[in-house]
Amino acid sequence: MIATSDLPLISVVIPTYNRAELICRAIDSVLDQSYQNLEIIVVDDYSQDNTADMVKGIDDCRIQYHCHPNNQGGSAARNTGIKLARGRYIAFLDSDDIWLPQKLALQLGAIAERA
Repeated sequence: MIATSDLPLISVVIPTYNRAELICRAIDSVLDQSYQNLEIIVVDDYSQDNTADMVKGIDDCRIQYHCHPNNQGGSAARNTGIKLARGRYIAFLDSDDIWLPQKLALQLGAIAERA
């Protein structure tokens, strides 16, 4: 059994399709977050470029790469990511987007204020 403290608090789901030229930039923006208790789940919706090689080239144990056996669309990729997530919270990042370094810390702060 995995101890609760060993689980990431945030699961970042990144659905992608043929974004080899952008995926590393998106992942790096997550890795550069000031808040670090997270996992990154990249769900490749059957890309035909070298997206898989780009993701697998990033050496960080918090990154999981999953590829659909056929193209199912962005919603299916997000749903796959949700099913694989282990965190208490799920955050979505599109593979052509980036986050500012304080994004997750600010969101967690806002959540804490409401608790």
